[in-house]
Amino acid sequence: MAELKKKVKDITETKYFTMFPNFKDEKTQKLTSIIFTLIAVVLFGVLAVNPTLSTIVKLRKELDDKKFLENSLQEKIKNLKILQQKYLEIQPDISYVLSAVPSKPNAPTLLAQIQALAIKSNINLTNLQNLTVELFSQKIQEEKKYYSFSFSLNGTGEINNIQTFITHLTDMQRIINITNFSIDQTSDNINQLRFTMQGNAYYKP
Repeated sequence: MAELKKKVKDITETKYFTMFPNFKDEKTQKLTSIIFTLIAVVLFGVLAVNPTLSTIVKLRKELDDKKFLENSLQEKIKNLKILQQKYLEIQPDISYVLSAVPSKPNAPTLLAQIQALAIKSNINLTNLQNLTVELFSQKIQEEKKYYSFSFSLNGTGEINNIQTFITHLTDMQRIINITNFSIDQTSDNINQLRFTMQGNAYYKP
């Protein structure tokens, strides 16, 4: 026991040990208390602020994402308004486009229109019929831009009336293509000419 006390005394008398403050001193105790208090405040402050900083970063990211989404929606709304305006501008022409290339062959309607033009042009139609109708096929829908059917007609009339009939025919809203046309003189009347015509009409399903 005496030897242990001697070792403790030797340690307390060393120059390194004397560098430590005297914790029994009141001033030292207060200073130590302040230091530990500051350390505790800093530690608790870091622990308290860290979650707050993480929350701020998260909220900032969510805000940026919402701003990006809002800007995207505004851009889409702007584009839709432009498309709507363009549609309103071309809306009066849509009926003409659909009449030019309808979604169905509508062969009887076209033949009736040709008959009406013949009467208007003082042409006597002796024969009018539709020929081959190209049927719509789902397999080749993507490959073909449009479908068609053929028609033919025979008629008689004076040269001026035939020219008027052809002009009316080519000016129709329905797009047609005259593929064959022939004309000759009849034997019984030199003023009457006989003509034959073949053509194609188009539709797009």
